[in-house]
Amino acid sequence: MNFLIKILANKLFALLLLIGVGVWLLVIPAFTGSLGANPLEKLLHQSGEIAIWTLGAVLALSPLRVLLPRTRIVNAVNRHRRAIGVSACVYGLLHFGLHVLYEGGLDGLARSLSKPFIWFGIAGLSILVALALTSNNWSIRALGGKNWKLLHRLAYAAAALLIYHQSIAGKGHWHIARWLLFPLLTLQVARLTKILLMRSARAGRMMSPNPPSAGSYFQTGKTGLTKSQQKVAGRPSQLKQLAALRARSGSGFGVIATPP
Repeated sequence: MNFLIKILANKLFALLLLIGVGVWLLVIPAFTGSLGANPLEKLLHQSGEIAIWTLGAVLALSPLRVLLPRTRIVNAVNRHRRAIGVSACVYGLLHFGLHVLYEGGLDGLARSLSKPFIWFGIAGLSILVALALTSNNWSIRALGGKNWKLLHRLAYAAAALLIYHQSIAGKGHWHIARWLLFPLLTLQVARLTKILLMRSARAGRMMSPNPPSAGSYFQTGKTGLTKSQQKVAGRPSQLKQLAALRARSGSGFGVIATPP
């Protein structure tokens, strides 16, 4: 198990895996002639599916880390969130480039803008490009941690746009998109539920008073103090004053004896 964790946590392994997916599904089929009657269309669809599944993978890591915080495999894979997110953008740009070729160039792309699914795809890809360009330590320092996090939460908006783009792009594509949409929704609901339960439990602990210990000096019935004196004794500075009064008066209740 330790050996597996080390492999999963290795950055070189993650990079080779992310590149290997494209090589296995795009490059090798292109060189072996196994893309069917319309190779360009097949490459177009394959690249789009790789991009959206890669985006889904990076969005699943945060909920899994919340739901399974002590799972070593989840923590190891979470180290590669940045690389996975940038890979989703790269495959998305490749998908867009193949679409331009498929439409016959920029003129064909302009004609295809009349189709609604194109606009959803461009909007989602634009968000991915912005997130990829700011996925570095310099951007975190320049934007500030809070603003950077708010910006990168747009990944959820990109996922919604691209899943819808996928579902309406052609006949049968919804069958593919729903296998990504429903698991992501389930993970997010489970994540939010756990966070809310944890916050509720934490708030309950903060509101509940701490019971006095069995040997506490201020415990009722063992102090020899009146209720008003017990309230005063709850503060250290007033406790010292109360002790001084006792010493002068000789009264066990701290009341000064009045001379006759």
